[in-house]
Amino acid sequence: MLLVGCGESATQDVDAGIVRDDAAAPLPDEAVLADEIVDAPGATGEGFGDPDKAINGVRGGGPTQGSFDVYSLDYATRTHLVLGWSGAVIADGPGADLVVFENGFRAAGASGNFMDPIIVSVSRDGETWVDLPHDYAAEDPTRYSIAPEDWVGFAGITPVLLNVETNDVDPFDPIAAGGDAFDLSSLPDEGEGASIRREGARYVRLESAAMRVNPETGRNYPRDPTSNGSDIDGVYARYVVTR
Repeated sequence: MLLVGCGESATQDVDAGIVRDDAAAPLPDEAVLADEIVDAPGATGEGFGDPDKAINGVRGGGPTQGSFDVYSLDYATRTHLVLGWSGAVIADGPGADLVVFENGFRAAGASGNFMDPIIVSVSRDGETWVDLPHDYAAEDPTRYSIAPEDWVGFAGITPVLLNVETNDVDPFDPIAAGGDAFDLSSLPDEGEGASIRREGARYVRLESAAMRVNPETGRNYPRDPTSNGSDIDGVYARYVVTR
């Protein structure tokens, strides 16, 4: 299995559990859509409860409206979604390694966005998870903010412009595609975070932020009063390496 950390080529010795710098191989650089539903508790298989809508291509609605081709989380049974790439791993390469497309949009007449913020986590084995760094920077962290800049490191913030039918652009072009990008190199350089940076992530978990406790306040992250859960349109990875 060929893996890379921090943009440097290396060979992964699975049996020895080490990375060798000899026999280096180039890192693939191609946007690949998650195509595997690993865990979708509460999924119904119908309508917004069909998790296949999170892997069937991104169909963003543009800057002022959401898409209807999405898998919707809620605050009861559909608590999170775990996606994979047909058994492959996402390596840490130059720039952003992941981009998450949710369903945020600028509401007519509003000074900010309608958002269902998401906490993004990654894992090597589907058991041990590491959150990508995030920070809710609102002046009053107990209240919901419509300002995108207050939701640092969350997904579900930026409107989705990418649409495989009408605007099939590079998913990693933030101006043309929208979405929220993440870099595995932002993970802690110790413990499991360091292992993921070195060996890659096999799974990505998406969870509505309102389901999680903000350690700054001891309360769940606030949400828009009209929100009923995040709507997942798709996730792309950039450096996908097969086993």
